[in-house]
Amino acid sequence: MKTEGRALLDDYCRKNRAGIIGLAWPGPTKDTYPTEKPMYVVSNMDGDADNFLVHNQTILSLLKHNIPYTGWTDFVAFNWLSGTLDVLLTAGQHPLVLYEPSQINGIPKIVISRQALPDWVFKLIIMDSLQFVSNYKITFPKTRYIQIDIDDIFVGSARLTKEDVVALIQSQNNIAKNAPGFRYNLGFSGSTFAKGTPQENEGDELLIEFKNKFNWFPHMWRHIQPHKFSNESELIYRMQKNYNFAVEKGLPVNGGYSVAPHHSGVFPVHEQLYSAWVKVWGIKATSTEEYPSLYPARRRRGFIYRNISVLPRQTCGLFTKNLYYDEYPGGPVKMEQSVAGGEIFETILTNPISVFMTHMPNYCCDRLAPYLFESLINFVKCFTNLQLISTVPVKLANKYFDLFPDERKPLWSNPCKDKRHIEIYSQNKSCDQLPNTLVVGPQKTGSTALHAFLKLHPNIVSNEPSPETFEELQFFNNDKYYLNGLDWYKQFFPTNTSMTNVVFEKSATYFDADIAPQRAHRLLPTGKIVILLIPPEDRAYSWYQHMRAHDLPTAINNSFDQVVRASAASPKDLLSLRSRCLEPGKYGLHINKWLMYFRPKQIYIMDGSQLKKDPVTAMNNLQKFLEVPFIDYKTKLMFDSRKGFYCSVMKGRKKCLGKGKGREYPPLAEDTKSYLKDYYSQHNAKLLQLLAMHKFPIPSWLKALGDGVSPSSLG
Repeated sequence: MKTEGRALLDDYCRKNRAGIIGLAWPGPTKDTYPTEKPMYVVSNMDGDADNFLVHNQTILSLLKHNIPYTGWTDFVAFNWLSGTLDVLLTAGQHPLVLYEPSQINGIPKIVISRQALPDWVFKLIIMDSLQFVSNYKITFPKTRYIQIDIDDIFVGSARLTKEDVVALIQSQNNIAKNAPGFRYNLGFSGSTFAKGTPQENEGDELLIEFKNKFNWFPHMWRHIQPHKFSNESELIYRMQKNYNFAVEKGLPVNGGYSVAPHHSGVFPVHEQLYSAWVKVWGIKATSTEEYPSLYPARRRRGFIYRNISVLPRQTCGLFTKNLYYDEYPGGPVKMEQSVAGGEIFETILTNPISVFMTHMPNYCCDRLAPYLFESLINFVKCFTNLQLISTVPVKLANKYFDLFPDERKPLWSNPCKDKRHIEIYSQNKSCDQLPNTLVVGPQKTGSTALHAFLKLHPNIVSNEPSPETFEELQFFNNDKYYLNGLDWYKQFFPTNTSMTNVVFEKSATYFDADIAPQRAHRLLPTGKIVILLIPPEDRAYSWYQHMRAHDLPTAINNSFDQVVRASAASPKDLLSLRSRCLEPGKYGLHINKWLMYFRPKQIYIMDGSQLKKDPVTAMNNLQKFLEVPFIDYKTKLMFDSRKGFYCSVMKGRKKCLGKGKGREYPPLAEDTKSYLKDYYSQHNAKLLQLLAMHKFPIPSWLKALGDGVSPSSLG
C-alpha cells in the first residue's frame, strides 16, 4: 500500500481496535514479494488479544500445531512487520504464519503464507486468525456432530457375514472413543431378512442378536420407492409389515427416524409418505440430499414439514457398489486425500452437523467404510481441536434447527426443473398445474377488476377460488397456506392447459410481503409479475374505507386523518391500521424487492388509474407482455353508468363486480391529501427514478408528478 493508504488504515485500526490479517504469496526469492497484499481487517476488538499468545506457541484454536507436511516454501517478514513471533513453522522451523503483537504499534497483525499452505490448513488458519484478532468476537464452535446411516442392512447381493458384524461393532467402539455417544444407524427392510447365502444369513441373525448395540430405523418393507404409491393406504400396509417385523425381532419401533429409499418422497414432498410415516411409525425426523438440490453439496439445507424435521445429508462418496478399497471412485489415492484434508474432512470442518449416507455393502468384503470413517475421525482428532460428538437422530434434528432456525420453513421449487427430482416425483403429479403469471397487487389498486378482465381472454385461465380466501390463494405470503405444501397449491389450478398461454394467480397481498418474492421465484423462476399502481394516497384512503366497510372498530372510531397522523405513542391497533394504509404505497421500496429475484423484463408495471378509466387500452397493452393471441377488449368490456365503472361482457351479457367494488367515498380532505403528498413525495421520486432506470412505462399519475420533481430529489 502507498504510505497515505497505510496511514489511513492504521489510523482506522487503532481507533476501532481492529486487527489485520494479511495474505502473502512468496516471490522468486525470500525478499521479493508482489506489491499487492490482500488483507482482511477485523474490527470491534475489546481487551488485549495478546494475552492469548505465548512465544513459540500459536494463536491456533481449531488447528493443532503438529501439521504433517514438510518441504513448504517459507517466507520472511514484510517491511511493515516488526517484532514478529512465529505462529506456525515448517518441520525445518521456518515460519509459515507470523504474528505481530499490538504492543508494537497498537495493531495486532497476522500474516499467512498463502502459497505454502494446503487448503485445509489455510482455512483453519483463517478461522483461527479471525477469532484471535477479533478477541473472539468472531467465533467458530469446536463441537461437530456426526451421524452415519447404513441403509439397506438386509438388502443387496453382498451381505454382512458374522465376521463383518463383529468388525462393525469394533469399528463403532473405535469411533465412539473419539466421538462420544456414537452408534451406527442401521436401516432395515424386513422382507429380505435371512434371504442371502448361509454365511450372510448368519450375519443377519447376529445383527439381531446384537441389536441393542446399534440404532435402527425403518426403510420400506420391500425397499420400493414410496413416491410410486399414490394410495396412502397401500403405503401404510407396507410400512405396517415392516413394523410387525421389527416387533417380532425386538427392534425399536419408537426411534422417530426413518429414511426413504433413494430419498423418494422426502423432497419433492410426497404427501402420502409423510402421513403414513406418522401414522405407522410416529416419525419425527428424516434426512435427504435433495433439498434444495443434490448439487452442490455445500448448499444442502434442512426444513420441517408436517412436523417432521428433514436433515441435510452430506455424502462421503460411498455408494452401494463400492465393495473394495481399490474400487473407490477415482482410486484409493483420491479416498485417502478426501480424508487427509480433502472433501470428507472439509465436510466435518464446515458443517456443525454432518449426516453421512452409506450402504450395507460398504461394510463387508474389505470393509471400506469402517476404514474410511476411522481414518477420518483419527485425522480430525490428531490435527484439530474439533470435538466430535453423536446422538440419536431426533435429538440431532432438534439441535440442527436450534442452530439454523431460519431453515425451519421450506422453500418449494418446481420438481420438473430438476432432472434428479423428476426421477423421484410421482407420475400421477403434474408440474403443468402451476401458474406462469402472478398478479401481485398491491391491494386496492384494481387487482380484482384485472382478475375479472384477464379471465375474459380465451387463452388465459386462473386458479379456482379457495374456500377461505376466495379468488386469492395468498400462498406465497401466508405461512398457513404455504406450509400446506405444493400439492395443496396445485389443486386450485386446471389440469388441462394445453390450449392455454397464461395460467395466472392474483393475490394482492403478495406485493409488499417481504417473503413473497423469494418464494415466488423459487417456485416460478421464469414467471411473469404484474404490478398495478395508483396514486399511493388514493390507495391508502381506499384501504381505510375498505376496513370501515368491514366494520373494523379502529377504522370506525378514527377518522382517516387521525389514522395517517398517528404517532409512535398511539395504541397498537391504530398503528397497525396506519401501517396497512401507508406501507404498501411505498411502491419503489417493494418493487425493488421483486427486482432482487425477477429480471425487469419479467415484470409489468400497469397503470391502475388507466385500468379504471380506459381499461380497453390497458388490457390491449397487457396482452403484448403476456404474449397471448390478441383480442380487442372493446368487445369484452362495457361501461356501467349506474355502477360508475367498466364491467365484463360474457355471452352478450354484462357482468359487473359485486357491491363491495366501486364504492363512492367522501372526498379526501385537502389538508390530509396535502399531508400524504408530502409523506409520499420522496417515495414517488424514487419510484420515478426506478421505473425510468429499468425502462418501465411511467403511470400517467406519476408522470404528472414527475414534471415537478427536481433532479436533486431523484438522487
